[in-house]
Amino acid sequence: MSVQYMRNILSLSLAVLLLSVTSCKKKPEDMIANINKEQAKIDAKLADYTLRSVDDIVSQDHGVIKGYYKEKEVKKVVAEHYGEKGRKFDAFYFDDGMLIMVVSEEYIYNRSMKYTEEVARASGDSVWYDDSKTKREVNKYYFDDNKLIKWTGANKNDVPSNVADFTQKEPLLLANAILALKQLKTEE
Repeated sequence: MSVQYMRNILSLSLAVLLLSVTSCKKKPEDMIANINKEQAKIDAKLADYTLRSVDDIVSQDHGVIKGYYKEKEVKKVVAEHYGEKGRKFDAFYFDDGMLIMVVSEEYIYNRSMKYTEEVARASGDSVWYDDSKTKREVNKYYFDDNKLIKWTGANKNDVPSNVADFTQKEPLLLANAILALKQLKTEE
């Protein structure tokens, strides 16, 4: 065998090895697409799951936590909180016991709910609580192996992963998911 032939075989072997190694690595866009598919699948099957609901005993605002279970496996947990200045819904999605996504919807009132037209006029104010002026902000957080891999902010732009807000958000979201799960667990 010639030296050139051996070099070609070695080059081809290295190329195949590199190709197989790089193809095993998960692509972020594929991971996000799979998470979105799983979220849609979970939401489509909510009626088939067992629902468990408890009062949120740690929230300052009135709150409820709802857990959706497929047999003993949690698929979705929704934490609902209602306050004077807004309401918030956090939906935690799970696959094989791992957090895969959080969808956080926050409704921010223009004024406190108690600040009625009557109260405002008595105070000489021309602006009072009006639900039609409520702002809605949605943030989506994507996880892989319980690591935050993508955050789509309220303006539908991705939050860069190298900013402090991004790195600080991961432990907060994981803690909130665990806290909600623990509260559901105590009601079993």
